[in-house]
Amino acid sequence: MNAQSPTQERFTDPAVSLYALAADPIHVVCPACAGHAEVVPWLDGEPPHPYSAHWPRRLVCRACGHARNWRETKKASSCWGGEVDPYFRQPLWLCADCCGGHTLWAFNERHLDILENYVSARLRERGEYVGMTMLARLPAWLKSAKHRTEILRTIGRLRASLPR
Repeated sequence: MNAQSPTQERFTDPAVSLYALAADPIHVVCPACAGHAEVVPWLDGEPPHPYSAHWPRRLVCRACGHARNWRETKKASSCWGGEVDPYFRQPLWLCADCCGGHTLWAFNERHLDILENYVSARLRERGEYVGMTMLARLPAWLKSAKHRTEILRTIGRLRASLPR
């Protein structure tokens, strides 16, 4: 991934997918107390699958102690893209209204960093996997320069909402 600051003029797509971002903790709203919870990979030993998107997960709330486990089965598969986490389908913690009726969402800090660097760049270069990365599939409103200021302000608010 490019370690670029939000003030850089040029950004090259680091070829990251939502699946790769989900290998890190996903911030969600706790179903029990509505506080901050995390969906984390739940591995006891070797990963059961080479792709992190298929790893077992655990939802954990440090505030109330609520915990749930998820394992992929024919009845319980993951569901990607949107304002809920792909495993437990809980609302994302990093989710806010933006740009007149649109919703800006992110799984975690790394997701916010990538979006912030992309949106703030004046020149956005495609990587080698054209059309196959998370950034290549962003909606037009999020790519539009006219929304840059509001999107960056919303990213700042989302980042500030994370517990320290």
